[in-house]
Amino acid sequence: MKDLVIIGAGPAGVCAAIYAKRSNLDFLIFEKNCIGGNVVNAFEIENYPGVGKIVGSDLAINFMNELDALNIEVNYEEIVNIEKKDDYFVLTNADGVHFESKKVLLALGTKSRRLGLENEESLIGRGVSFCATCDGAFYKDKITMVVGGGNSALTEAQYLAKIAKKVYIITRHELKGAKKEIEALNNYPNIEVIEFKQIKTLVTENNKLNGVVLFDTNTKEETSINLDGVFVYIGQDTMSGLVEDLSVTDERGFIKVKSNFETDVEGLYAVGDCIVKEVRQVASAVGDAATAMHFIEKSL
Repeated sequence: MKDLVIIGAGPAGVCAAIYAKRSNLDFLIFEKNCIGGNVVNAFEIENYPGVGKIVGSDLAINFMNELDALNIEVNYEEIVNIEKKDDYFVLTNADGVHFESKKVLLALGTKSRRLGLENEESLIGRGVSFCATCDGAFYKDKITMVVGGGNSALTEAQYLAKIAKKVYIITRHELKGAKKEIEALNNYPNIEVIEFKQIKTLVTENNKLNGVVLFDTNTKEETSINLDGVFVYIGQDTMSGLVEDLSVTDERGFIKVKSNFETDVEGLYAVGDCIVKEVRQVASAVGDAATAMHFIEKSL
């Protein structure tokens, strides 16, 4: 029987693990992908105190190094089921192995929202990507498009502009990013912004993307552009399917928590991007975890 099981090793999960270690709790932390979560996909992070401007993957490496220094072992396994038994939880991984814990902290993060187009999934890795820093090198001197008008889209477009021959930014509305990021686009002559349009069709050739058909949200007109890669930055969706049967999510799938970050299921806590909240940033995720761990420690 563990004191605590943490699910997820993004910023919130890593922070929780550090606090758990310092409090001498008997705990486990699980991560099905890699330490850092969505941080790994970020080109640059500028608003996390103490580190200045940093590449997302470098911050993730810092997380990993700090966990190693504290002898915190991350279990690279997927937890597929959580069941409440009286005053404890039974968790099951993908191999059917069970773990018991008094408390559970969910730091599930989010996943990149899809365009919802017919052949989108089959083109992932064949012209469709959700991470410019991961896949940008494959598009050296090629024509690319970034979908989205927020800060993530604008910063990733700037990163791509240093690699690709041409970068289109397409958004259904006006650009919504910070003034600083919008103005920075002027530094890249190979970036072209296309507002009030969205992708209607992903055009393929030999099972690879080779163009898009755009739909004008005002005039309804359609135009075609030949290109090699599309990078999607239109928001995030929840990863909370794990607790779907526990009735702790809102209509969008985000987890509802109280001021102490506990859900309506006693002993089940959630922090970071997976919860109902206004701001989803590294700093806020870490703050969530620090506060939640204060209450978890008090309740044990």
